Amino acid sequence: MSSKNTKLIQTLRISSQILFLFLFYFLLIRTGKSNIEPSGYVDIFFYFDPLIFLLNIIATQAIQTLFLLSIIPVFLTLVFGRFFCGWVCPFGAINQFFSWIFKRSKKKNETINKNLLNLKYIILILIVIMAIMGTHIGGWLDPLSILSRSSTIAVNPAVNYSIEHSLKEGANDKSIVKKGLKPIYEFTKKNILKTEQRVYFQSILIGMIFLLIIFLNFFKRRFFCNYICPLGALYGLIAKFSFFNLKVNENKCKSCNLCSNNCTYNGSPFKDYMKSECLVCFNCLKDCPENSIEIKFAVPKKENRTSIDLGRRRVVGSILSGIFISAFPRISNITKSKRHKFLRPPGSVSEKQFLQKCIRCGECMHVCPTNLIQPCFLESGIEGIWTPVLKPNIGYCEYECNRCTQICPTNAIEKLSIEEKKKFKIGTAVIDRNRCYTYVDGYNCGVCEEHCPVPDKAIRFREVEVWNFEGKLKKVKQIYVVTDLCIGCGICENVCPRSDHPAIYITAEEEQREFNY
Repeated sequence: MSSKNTKLIQTLRISSQILFLFLFYFLLIRTGKSNIEPSGYVDIFFYFDPLIFLLNIIATQAIQTLFLLSIIPVFLTLVFGRFFCGWVCPFGAINQFFSWIFKRSKKKNETINKNLLNLKYIILILIVIMAIMGTHIGGWLDPLSILSRSSTIAVNPAVNYSIEHSLKEGANDKSIVKKGLKPIYEFTKKNILKTEQRVYFQSILIGMIFLLIIFLNFFKRRFFCNYICPLGALYGLIAKFSFFNLKVNENKCKSCNLCSNNCTYNGSPFKDYMKSECLVCFNCLKDCPENSIEIKFAVPKKENRTSIDLGRRRVVGSILSGIFISAFPRISNITKSKRHKFLRPPGSVSEKQFLQKCIRCGECMHVCPTNLIQPCFLESGIEGIWTPVLKPNIGYCEYECNRCTQICPTNAIEKLSIEEKKKFKIGTAVIDRNRCYTYVDGYNCGVCEEHCPVPDKAIRFREVEVWNFEGKLKKVKQIYVVTDLCIGCGICENVCPRSDHPAIYITAEEEQREFNY
């Protein structure tokens, strides 16, 4: 292939990576704007993810129709090889960029650590076996879930804070130089920034994990993609049978090994096991001075198919490890407890189904206008890490909002209309009589009743005589909760004027979804 054509292919590949990365963040930012209703297409990337499709089928024994779109990249992989990782994946594009940033001096004849390459296949076996055993943790390592979760909980809030404070300060400056920042600030405020700063309990942890993945590219190019990513492993298994091949014309090849310099693996792109690993970046075509590399499309013969040699012991060990590890969440005390303190978003399915369906993408957290939905840590056990829970001390469930019920790609949170969502019982408000001003201090306070959004008011008053904090008998309007009307939106807990601890809080009592394992 001529150098002109290879440069064109390189330009197309880079343009494709930029396009899909831009599209991913465009949809992510757009869905986060509180004045825009979530579209049915904002989570489209997840529907093209065959790993999520496979794990959800295994875990739930059901097929979600939209996930059939993942057959498209599978079919294209059978034709073009592992193109998704090199041309489409937005997280792959980020790793590619930082691999280029961290690129050190070229090393010729650098050997490939096949054990590292095999690691992602072992990880794939582990999460598939765990899904078969009923423990779905694919969202922890799926690249699209990682990018969505990290961007929502760490990257976007940090960027929002930085832009807000730097540009706003410049926009308010009266100097001629900084006056030019005002239109930039107004544009970003309107089109990019949130209406208010977001905060998340685990933003530091999730942000550090994201930065660690990025920093690993300093040691090996696209470290996560090549050595950890289970989606890449799945595409690698499919690429084994692809029609796409890179062949060397031995009559032209001078054995200069320049083709390996910019190979993602820093090694020979033509070893027998490389067909499953090749990201179809075409760097080798560009670097070859003799144009000795040719693209061929042919049905792979059985004897010529590349083998992924994990070794029988590793496969058996991975299977046994998957069975053993999947037992940990099931033997934790949360599975035997008759009580739990955490709350799930409105529309959430039963706890067992929820953990099987949720991919920890963070989309529900991103669209929540009040910042109520937060990533879970250990409140619901090991299996529930990074699943969404409600924290009324941060926000509350907006009565006229159903955004989180429209955005979940796997229906862990089922779609509800506004009217259905208004009736969905998340939990029940409980009054702490040792803290409430109308009980312990003996004077009137109606903040929670005033903010209760239920038309018939789930929080009401009754007039009683109490001894107040001055030791005098006084008539006070004490609050009480009508449990049949309370939907557990959490606004009462959020607005309670006590500064130490709210005197009214939401519990999971009478939650509409079933809590069963």
